[in-house]
Amino acid sequence: MAKIVQKFGGTSVANPECIRKAARIVVSEANAGNEVLAVVSAMGHTTDKLISLAQQITPSPTARELDMLLTTGEQQSVALMSMAIQELGGQARSFTGGQAGIITESKHGSARIEEIRPAPLESAMNRGEIPVVAGFQGITTNHELTTLGRGGSDTTAVAVATAIGADRCDIYTDVNGVYTSDPRIVSRASRLSSISYEEMYEMAHTGATVINDRAVSLAKEHQLPVRIRSTFWPEDKGTLVTELSNTPEHSICGITLDLNQVWFSWQMSVNNDQNSKLDNVASLFLRLNELNITADMVMLLAREDEPLQELVFTVEKSAAKRTQSIIESQNSQGSKLLLDDKLARISVISRRLNGKPEIVATVFDALHQADIPVHMVATGDLRFSLLTPKNHAENALNLIHQHFNLSDPNRN
Repeated sequence: MAKIVQKFGGTSVANPECIRKAARIVVSEANAGNEVLAVVSAMGHTTDKLISLAQQITPSPTARELDMLLTTGEQQSVALMSMAIQELGGQARSFTGGQAGIITESKHGSARIEEIRPAPLESAMNRGEIPVVAGFQGITTNHELTTLGRGGSDTTAVAVATAIGADRCDIYTDVNGVYTSDPRIVSRASRLSSISYEEMYEMAHTGATVINDRAVSLAKEHQLPVRIRSTFWPEDKGTLVTELSNTPEHSICGITLDLNQVWFSWQMSVNNDQNSKLDNVASLFLRLNELNITADMVMLLAREDEPLQELVFTVEKSAAKRTQSIIESQNSQGSKLLLDDKLARISVISRRLNGKPEIVATVFDALHQADIPVHMVATGDLRFSLLTPKNHAENALNLIHQHFNLSDPNRN
């Protein structure tokens, strides 16, 4: 008998029929002799509707009250899912994040889980009940409700799975696994049977939406196998996310597209004091870290013979205004700030990229032949990213995918 956590995203519980379908998957797993715990997101676009509702009251709702509002979305889902399981003859009990013992830091809107106290969940399972836990939310030690940010239900599922000692976590969504690229854009994208934690993290971090990157990082830390599966084809095993040694090594694992990045260029006047040249840069990144804002593709450009240095990076569009405000508060005479939200980030994911210069060369050659401009590049051991105008993004994605023959499931 295995202990399995099953997470169902918004599309999987979008309406009563979807909820009944998800409930049948849960009950089927339990009838197979396994212990099952379900984690559910809010129904469909409920979270977006609640945010819109708040903005009809005030354009700038406080983070605390917004969390109070948003957590109601998952409360609907857990109650309805529990009813559906009971209607199928199963025993189920719904839990909010707080009732499930999910303790978070005191940061509204993007809280991180600090610990899980699983006693209530374990007691329910010992009684033969299926716990149905609200994803995306938790509670502080001061009993304040918090939310975990976009994709937080994935993190809830993995965190709960590790807390109860689950054998596996299944992430049910509207696609039947992880593909070499977004199949809605690249029609010939092929599905991966398995992928390493490291590669999945990079794909999730750079645009793949099948799982949250924080959830992948947590799964890797605890060596928890994760399956990405489809609610609508439950018999399909999907893609297994597991240890590097258990997955095949392809020259290219996948290519991602992110249309939600904003490019920043901050040109600063500096003096000859080497220590003071990084004062503004250090201050900026310390503040971004405090706000849980991740900067990507970071470059600092400077010349010894010029009194200027330029800091270039990208952040998610949702963080752009806050980032701009921080920089403007530090701007000095002679400084200049440029932003561009019309660029797309394309990332090529592979192992040991630093030893594969031919991959970077192939990407540049393909884009050059198609007259697709490249504005900026950044490379690492697992990822090569570039920025290109959004109006060229889909064409670029298909071209790169085609050049590496990623449609062939037998590729090396």
